Amino acid sequence: MEASDYCIITTTTDSKENADLITQILLAKKLAACIQSTTIQSAYHWEEKIIHSEEIRLEMKTKRSLFETVQREIEQLHTYDVPEIIMVPMAGANQDYLQWIKEETANT
Repeated sequence: MEASDYCIITTTTDSKENADLITQILLAKKLAACIQSTTIQSAYHWEEKIIHSEEIRLEMKTKRSLFETVQREIEQLHTYDVPEIIMVPMAGANQDYLQWIKEETANT
């Protein structure tokens, strides 16, 4: 079991309701073993304006092989026109944690 077979996927959303929906669906479908959420302050360009807003960042621990499926689910559930969906491969992790992710996510 290699750490590089696993990843962290991040997205941000504008409401607790949308964050909760994404979290519940991905966990129910076993597309992520763990999803953490934090409130963040964001600043970005959108429609020729600089926007400052509070967002919720979701960090999903899962298998790299599930990325495209997770991406499709997020795109369907998300409230944004252009959601952030970023996958970062794990460079290292303890084997017990990787085994837990493997056991808690769908077989691919």
